Amino acid sequence: MRIAKFFILLLLISASCSNQSTENSNNKKTITVSILPQKYFVEKVAGEHFNINVLIPPGASPVTYEPTPKQMKELSNSFAYLKIGYIEFENVWMKNMQSINAEMKIVDLSQNADLIEPENKHVHSHDGHHHHGVDPHIWTSPIEVKKQAEIIFDFLVNSEPESKNEFTVNYNSFLSEIDSLNNYLIEILLPYKNRKFMIFHPALSYIARDYGLEQISIEIDGKEPTPANIQEIINVAKQEDIRIIFVQKQFSTHNAEVIANEIQASVIQIDPLDYNWEKSIRFIANEIVKSYSKAN
Repeated sequence: MRIAKFFILLLLISASCSNQSTENSNNKKTITVSILPQKYFVEKVAGEHFNINVLIPPGASPVTYEPTPKQMKELSNSFAYLKIGYIEFENVWMKNMQSINAEMKIVDLSQNADLIEPENKHVHSHDGHHHHGVDPHIWTSPIEVKKQAEIIFDFLVNSEPESKNEFTVNYNSFLSEIDSLNNYLIEILLPYKNRKFMIFHPALSYIARDYGLEQISIEIDGKEPTPANIQEIINVAKQEDIRIIFVQKQFSTHNAEVIANEIQASVIQIDPLDYNWEKSIRFIANEIVKSYSKAN
């Protein structure tokens, strides 16, 4: 089904635009990214030098989203695609997107990441199961984002060397922002080292790893829990005195609310995919701390 849709998109694009075009009417080159936090990262370093095209819109899930014909047209005008690395959207669509614009440069922001893989002990769930493959959520950790910022900076300087001085000033400012956020997370989360928190979709694995926490996931291997799984999770939540369950805005709160009702907990929505990355991560960290303060 997705492949058939792709060929329809390709026909629409071929009829409406040239693959050779790499600039918009404002004479800025276009960089395409997958998710909104990447736009934040690129703009922090690049300033206003480029148009940033984001394929996955607010509220959409990187697991299920399919690009529109308009987005594919915009992709054909991009001179570069900065992929986040391992999200399902990229796994499914990347080859097709490259075939639309063969001249488009592909930059992998995960190339220097300390990735969480299935056998990594830091990937936790209530019954020992893990994500299939690499955990993709590297944009949630300031430590990992600092590595991504360096890749972005190097790419921009190579692409537009005449703007190196401006990029350098922006890059150093962004590094200071990341360091400040990292220090803040260390300060507020370190007192809770080895404590657990519960979330529907395991999007905070890198925060848990980097700041000494343990993530308990309701979702198992990308699938919603069975009634038996839910009962097991309820038992774990009671044992660990869980008082808050986190749910990404891109997911239904139903199963989390069922569990929350059984353990007298609150359901808190978070959005790790929000454009305002720094504000979003601070909010998530603060809510994790609140969840511990509610526990006995």
